[in-house]
Amino acid sequence: MTDSSWQKQLIWVLKGNLIIWAINALTFAILVLSGSPWTNLAFSGYFSKITLLETGVSFLVGGALAFSGSVLPSKTKEYVLKSSDEQWSIDKLRKSEKRANKYIVLAVILLVESILISLLGA
Repeated sequence: MTDSSWQKQLIWVLKGNLIIWAINALTFAILVLSGSPWTNLAFSGYFSKITLLETGVSFLVGGALAFSGSVLPSKTKEYVLKSSDEQWSIDKLRKSEKRANKYIVLAVILLVESILISLLGA
């Protein structure tokens, strides 16, 4: 990979992380405004649990993207739809793995954040 592709992937991961934390903050604000005491939310492990949930979702999305380019889905699609328009290729697999890498790196970062939040006690 070239430096520019690493930079693009890093920027994408940072943007994804920022979006996830904005969603977390919005959810936290809605819960506080609906009457939940913020101290109970902050010290009950809310952030670590929600981050761990988002980690799982990101791993699932990354895995699904990586799997979508493999031989089995391509051959199944070809068999079920009776179309031979799209043949499986190694390039298609590499493209799907490149897309999946972003989500998997994001999930790893979220997992580390979740562990750090748990250790800090929030």
